[in-house]
Amino acid sequence: MVWLWISATLIGAYLVGGIPFGLIAGKLIKGVDIREHGSRNIGATNAARVIGWKWFPVVLALDALKGVGPCLVGLWLAARAGVDLALWAALGALLGHVYSIYLKFKGGKGVATGLGVVLVLTTVPDLHVPLPGLCALGVFVLILLATRMVSVASIVASLSIPAFYYAWLGATTFTSPYDWRFVFLTVVSLFVVVKHRANIRRIMNGNEPRIGKKKPEAQNG
Repeated sequence: MVWLWISATLIGAYLVGGIPFGLIAGKLIKGVDIREHGSRNIGATNAARVIGWKWFPVVLALDALKGVGPCLVGLWLAARAGVDLALWAALGALLGHVYSIYLKFKGGKGVATGLGVVLVLTTVPDLHVPLPGLCALGVFVLILLATRMVSVASIVASLSIPAFYYAWLGATTFTSPYDWRFVFLTVVSLFVVVKHRANIRRIMNGNEPRIGKKKPEAQNG
């Protein structure tokens, strides 16, 4: 019975996570396929480059909700299932965004959807507030303001998540269900870095696009 709950949660979260809001926004607002412009990514950053930066928070929020929604449902169902379905929902939502069934198993880099997942999974016991996730979000904003590079902000913020998680939870980190969440958050943080490897190369070469500057069409990543 437990595996039925897990399978249903994974599939449901995957189907929700796969919804390409950046692509949909491009089609609806400017009638363009954002996969043919800029970095050719379906995420909020490239969507903003193509359809305008005023749409960045909209697409970012929608992509984040793909992580928040399934995880909250997973939390609600966990008591019935007897297993941490929020964690399985997080996995499904991220897989859906990065390997969307609607886009022939291609997708984004998982930053915004990962943010949504983190804001649910990093809830501190007793306080019921995702303090580690909020701290990581603060790091993202500070780095973005300092560098104007979304990629740098995403990488640094993702790597800070496990550290903030341990800093807030302490020894509780290694008790159930927080131990597996810590492992999951660590793996996801490293995965985000791997997905940004093209950006890292451009950062090292000094030609990574900054907010407010146009990115040449020829660049990919």
